[in-house]
Amino acid sequence: MSAGLLLHLSAPQQCWGGGQGGRVRDTHAHPTRSGLTGLIAAAQGRHRGSDLSDLACLRFTVRIDRPGQRLLDFHTVGGGYPAEHTVMNANGGRRGTALIFEDWYLNDAAFSVAVTGPADLMTQAAAALRRPVYPPHLGRRACPPDTPVLIEQTQDAEHALRHLPLHREAPQRADSVETVFLSEAPPEDEPSLPATRAVRDVPLPGRAFGSRNLWETRRHLPSDLCAGTGTAYLRRLTQYRQDL
Repeated sequence: MSAGLLLHLSAPQQCWGGGQGGRVRDTHAHPTRSGLTGLIAAAQGRHRGSDLSDLACLRFTVRIDRPGQRLLDFHTVGGGYPAEHTVMNANGGRRGTALIFEDWYLNDAAFSVAVTGPADLMTQAAAALRRPVYPPHLGRRACPPDTPVLIEQTQDAEHALRHLPLHREAPQRADSVETVFLSEAPPEDEPSLPATRAVRDVPLPGRAFGSRNLWETRRHLPSDLCAGTGTAYLRRLTQYRQDL
């Protein structure tokens, strides 16, 4: 028997993997499978490098409430020191100057996520997210969430995701708002629809990653689902949870 969870991920900054090379650490434009799996595993108290094969059965659908903006942050290593105290190079010498790294983040983004899987696993995950062993973070430890992560445990998370308040301002003079959904299977009404893209974010042993297909669909949701931001959203979210 399957069940589901509704999660919400928003923060001033998020970072979800992406292309990593040399002095550049990029981010995907949405939460990754590895990041979401790691979020649940950390809440359960699993250490880095733990076996996560039991979480491979989970399925995620991401709703983009606010896409945010890409933000570049520079940081240095070894700056402000005499040349003989700077970072070592591959030959055992000293670089003599600071290393400059580029870190990319998503600024002011918000995502809602439907998680589906076996009922017993969903119950365990919900309990862990209510009382996490390790504090949740959105891709990096420096990116804590600014709202509760766990919204509810439900039998039909996909259905609930289409009715959860949107963490965004309502459009002016519009009855609906176009909202992007990213799922790991084609929509039920278009089962033959080809995948929109492939993403290499499936966690494998040895800190390796495999690829998965994603289907992007756009739905027009009622504009009265838009709950605003800040305190207005938290009040609406509180009312939503009380009405469950």
